[in-house]
Amino acid sequence: MDDRHSFRRHLRLTLGLTAVLWIVWFCDVLFHLQLAQYGIIPHTAIGLRGILFSPFIHDTSGIGHIMSNTLPFMVLFFVLISAYEEVALFVLVCIHLLSGLLVWMYAPPYTVHVGISGIIYGIAAFLVGSGFFRRDLTSIGIAVFVSILYGGMAEGFIRQPGISWQSHVFGAAIGLLMSFILRSYHQRPLSLEEEEPEDDRHFFERHP
Repeated sequence: MDDRHSFRRHLRLTLGLTAVLWIVWFCDVLFHLQLAQYGIIPHTAIGLRGILFSPFIHDTSGIGHIMSNTLPFMVLFFVLISAYEEVALFVLVCIHLLSGLLVWMYAPPYTVHVGISGIIYGIAAFLVGSGFFRRDLTSIGIAVFVSILYGGMAEGFIRQPGISWQSHVFGAAIGLLMSFILRSYHQRPLSLEEEEPEDDRHFFERHP
């Protein structure tokens, strides 16, 4: 029952966050809100607000931008929250804010950065990095799964017109950093009693 309850809770949260992206996009399209102005605009004071808002905003000139981000976000976030539930939201927030800040600091001026792809790259990097740094079977299996399924995302690190490759690079960098910082999370150190095998204990300790 607990596993099924957790699965449903994780699925609801994943679908809920994805729904927010689509609701914002539909409102932007239907009401011509021009939400891109709330994206990250590097090196400007007004552009700082984009650190918070930019992942929820997507290009309204077509459906391709939000469509290309939807499935990867759903899959990767669901894996993240299922495998690392206790740190998942913390990791998500750190990737969101820190990668956005780096984009604001280092991306070229007179550009606008919107979309959740930086967070997608951050989650993917966290999952792969966790397999490398933790080296337990579950983490390694997840890392292999993500590498096989989304290895082609590496193309996003290449400079391409109209694509915020800086978001991809900084998102992945923060995700990798978080996987290193949290590499020992959940690993409970063994007590001395647990480290001592039963057969190695003295006869009188086993038979008082």
